Amino acid sequence: MLDRRVKLSQDALFQDIGGEGVILDLASASYFGLDEVGVSFWKQLQSDSSFQRACAELLLHFDVEPSQLANDLDALVRQLVDAGLVTVEQGIA
Repeated sequence: MLDRRVKLSQDALFQDIGGEGVILDLASASYFGLDEVGVSFWKQLQSDSSFQRACAELLLHFDVEPSQLANDLDALVRQLVDAGLVTVEQGIA
């Protein structure tokens, strides 16, 4: 199965504030907020950029259906790409 890699922008400065997260885009000086799941996803991507492995890790910590989590994280990744905070490399085996 093909995986994708979600690469964090070097211009993205992340801060965890009591379970919620804030990302500052240093290039544009704009902020992006994350909820608890988003914070966990971002932290996972800091150590491993594999989307599939990040989903698997989050399933260990949150009571959610795998398909729902994948859909929610897909939507989050699209928002982060649109904000210039991540890039995605497709088709990594």
